[in-house]
Amino acid sequence: MLISAIFSIFAVGLVVVCFIFAGSKYKLFIEENKADFQFLFMAPASLWLIDRVKLIERLSTQITAIQFKVAILYSAGKQVPQYTKMFLAQTISVILLCLAGGSLFAVLNGGDVRFVVFAIILAIIIPFVSVKKLDEKMEKRKQDIIIELPEFASKIALLVNAGETVQQAIVRCTMMKADQDHPLYRELNDAVVKIKNGDSFNGVMEDFSKRCGVQEVSVFTTTILLNYKRGGNQLALSLRELSRDLWEKRKAISRKRGEEASSKLVFPMVLIFIAVLIIIAYPALRIF
Repeated sequence: MLISAIFSIFAVGLVVVCFIFAGSKYKLFIEENKADFQFLFMAPASLWLIDRVKLIERLSTQITAIQFKVAILYSAGKQVPQYTKMFLAQTISVILLCLAGGSLFAVLNGGDVRFVVFAIILAIIIPFVSVKKLDEKMEKRKQDIIIELPEFASKIALLVNAGETVQQAIVRCTMMKADQDHPLYRELNDAVVKIKNGDSFNGVMEDFSKRCGVQEVSVFTTTILLNYKRGGNQLALSLRELSRDLWEKRKAISRKRGEEASSKLVFPMVLIFIAVLIIIAYPALRIF
């Protein structure tokens, strides 16, 4: 009971102290960089704690990998440090809620230390789970881009073959789906804006490839940059060949997603089977 009470006072006290010292200092920072991060109500306390213990400086090596993923996922540009900090704040917010919640449950259940132990174990696991979710988002984004890329490449090939320049073809195909919230078209919209502003086409395409961070996009942009000056049939032919390879990858991803969806249905189906079995067997057992 004593251990649970001490831990509860420490956990809840830590959250309260962080909120008191944070005040309204981070209000504007959170508003400008909230993106799709969760637990924003806890963000001030978490951000103050990050600054207070100098977490980013102490874990600079480990955070570099997170920064790379955040930069690609959120197309952050100059906001990469801020978004990385918000990601860390989200993770710390979950840890604080877990510790505070576990300690309160322990006190409410008569000082059961098991709740405290469980909360500590969860708090240790949470950072690894957060990074894993970031990896899963990266993989989903990559798959979404690969699924859409062959269709885009095919349209570019058709337009170039019909006499359009590469720049005009890219702008036209992007504008057709400018309103779609898709990772490929988000990056293409930025590229189109730069093309319209008169930026170097080579530089725009190289920047587009870096921001996507997908090997297939790099191959696509390299194919365009190697052949666009020649134009006409040569570029259209290269894009059609690339498009065929991309369609095969799209089919493979679709099959993989279908298999994953089927495997996720196995557990609910087992539960339904057990429930039906109980419903049928119970009356029969009552008779005996």
